[in-house]
Amino acid sequence: MSQQLSTRSPLAILLTMVSLVSILLAGLAYDRAYSGASVGTGGDTELVGEADLPTPTVDVELSEFAFTPEPITIAPEGVLQVSNVGSAEHNLKIEGMEEAYATADLTAGDVEALSLGGLEPGEYPIYCTIAGHAEAGMTGTLVVDANAPVDVAEADGDTAGEGEAGGGEVEGDSLTGMERAEWLRANYEASVSQFPAETEAMGNQRMEPEILSDGTKVFELTIDETQWEVAPGEFVEAVAYNGQVPGPWIHTEVGDRITIRVINELDSEGTTLHPHGIFRHPFEVDGVGMISMDPIMPGETWEQTFVTQETSVGMYHGHDNGVHQVINGAFGAFTVGQVPLPPQADNVVAEDVMILNDAGEIGLTLNAKSFPATQPYVLTEGEQMILHYYNEGLTPHPMHLHNNAQMVIAKDGYPLASPIVMDTVNVAPGERYTVVIFAEAPGTWVYHCHILSHVERDDGSVFGMFTALIVEPSDDPDVNSDLDRDLGRDQIPVFPGQSAVQSDQTGQTEQPDQADQTEQPDQADQAESPPQEPADDAV
Repeated sequence: MSQQLSTRSPLAILLTMVSLVSILLAGLAYDRAYSGASVGTGGDTELVGEADLPTPTVDVELSEFAFTPEPITIAPEGVLQVSNVGSAEHNLKIEGMEEAYATADLTAGDVEALSLGGLEPGEYPIYCTIAGHAEAGMTGTLVVDANAPVDVAEADGDTAGEGEAGGGEVEGDSLTGMERAEWLRANYEASVSQFPAETEAMGNQRMEPEILSDGTKVFELTIDETQWEVAPGEFVEAVAYNGQVPGPWIHTEVGDRITIRVINELDSEGTTLHPHGIFRHPFEVDGVGMISMDPIMPGETWEQTFVTQETSVGMYHGHDNGVHQVINGAFGAFTVGQVPLPPQADNVVAEDVMILNDAGEIGLTLNAKSFPATQPYVLTEGEQMILHYYNEGLTPHPMHLHNNAQMVIAKDGYPLASPIVMDTVNVAPGERYTVVIFAEAPGTWVYHCHILSHVERDDGSVFGMFTALIVEPSDDPDVNSDLDRDLGRDQIPVFPGQSAVQSDQTGQTEQPDQADQTEQPDQADQAESPPQEPADDAV
C-alpha cells in the first residue's frame, strides 16, 4: 500500500487527507450531539443538540386526597406539571428535600411547573403539607428513572374541560382577540344550553318509614358502592344509602319514636351512622366506632330506637372511614319538626334541601349533581320557599342568589332571634343554614357558589355548583308591594347621636341633617352668664 501511495500525485494525497479530517470532525460532532441527548449529565455548558431535545414532562393532579398518577415516574432532569383539580388547597413536596423540590400551596384550578433538575435517579417519598392531608392519605412516591420514556405534556388541549376547573391545558390558549372571545362564548353557550340536563337518578328523596303497630317509625338504610351519574354521561364510583346520593331525606316530628336500621353491604369497610345536629339523641346513637358503638362490619346490620326530642336541622353520615365514605356520597338530610318561621314568611309553598360537596368522586356538586344536571328551583312571584343548606364537603361555599332575598332564620337548627336578610350565605363544612327565599322578580336568576373556580372552567364552560331560581310572573302586580318593608329594606341606619325621621314623600325612614341634631346653647343663657376670669397661669 505504501508503494501505491508513493505513486499518487500530491494533489490526490491532499484530497485524501481532507476527506479523513472531515470524517473525523463529523464523528466528533455526532458524539457530542449524542452526549447532549443523555439526561442527568450535569454542568452548565449546553451540549450540541441539547436545545432540540424534549424535556421529560409528566402531568400530576392533586385532589382530595391523592396524587395522580401514583407512583409518578419520570426521566431525569424532568418537569412535573402540577395542577390542583380538587377543591381544597394542596401542594406537592419531596420529603426531606422541601427547600429544593416543592410547589407553592395551590388553590383549586392552580397549575405550577416543578423542575426536578439535579435530582438523581431513585425513589422519593412525596406528600402534601397542608394540615391533615398527609394523614388523610395524600402521600405517594416519585420515581426518577433513567429508562423512563420522555413523554412531553400535550399542549394542544384535546382533553380540555374534563374534570375540575383548571385541570390540564385548555384548547384555545393560542387564540387571541375576537377568535378567543368567540371560542369562550361558544363553550359557555354549549354548557348553559343543556340546563337542566336529565341524569339517571336523583338523590335526597323524602323517605317514607315503615310504621309498626306501636307507632314506631322505622327508617332502613343500606350502604353500598354504586355507579352515580353526577353529570350527563359522567359516572363515578359513589358510596350511597339506598342507591341514591344524597341519601334519602329522613323527616320526623318531635316526640316520634323511631328506629334507625343500617345494613352494611360495602365490600371491604366497616361503617357507622352519626346523627349530626339531632339534638338530645342518646349516647349509644352517636355513631362513633369503638366509642359509642362497634363498627358495622360488611354484611352486618345495626339498629337503635329512640325518641326525637327537639326541633332539629341535622344530617346523617358515617363517622368511621368518613374520609372515604362521606366525601364520596354517604350523607343525607335528617330533620325533626319545623323551624319557627318569622311573620314575613307568610306564603311558604315549598321546603327543600341543598347539600354542598366538593371532594372525592362526587366533587363540586349541589345534591350530588354537577351543572348542567343540577335542578332549578321554580316559584311564582310572591311565593316563598324554605331551603336548608348543608355542607358535607371540605371547604366553605358562599352561596349567592341573584336579585332575590334570602332571609336566614336558623343556624345549625337554632332559630335566630333576629333573622337577617342576605344575598350570599357562606356555609362551612358541617354547618347548616335555614333560609326563606322570597321570589321577588320574574326571571331566571343564577344561583351558585361564589368561589368562581367551583362553577367555571378555564375554557369558559360552566360546571359544578351552579343552578338557578326560576321566578314566574304573578297575575297580581302588587304581590310584593310590602316586601321592602317586610324585609327591613326601607330602614336607613341610625347611628349614635341621631334620631330617625320619616320622609313625607316616600314614607321611608331618613336621617336628619347633622346640623339639626347639634344642640345649640340658648342665647339668653349665654347673655346671663358672667365672663370667665382667665386662670392665674394663663399665658
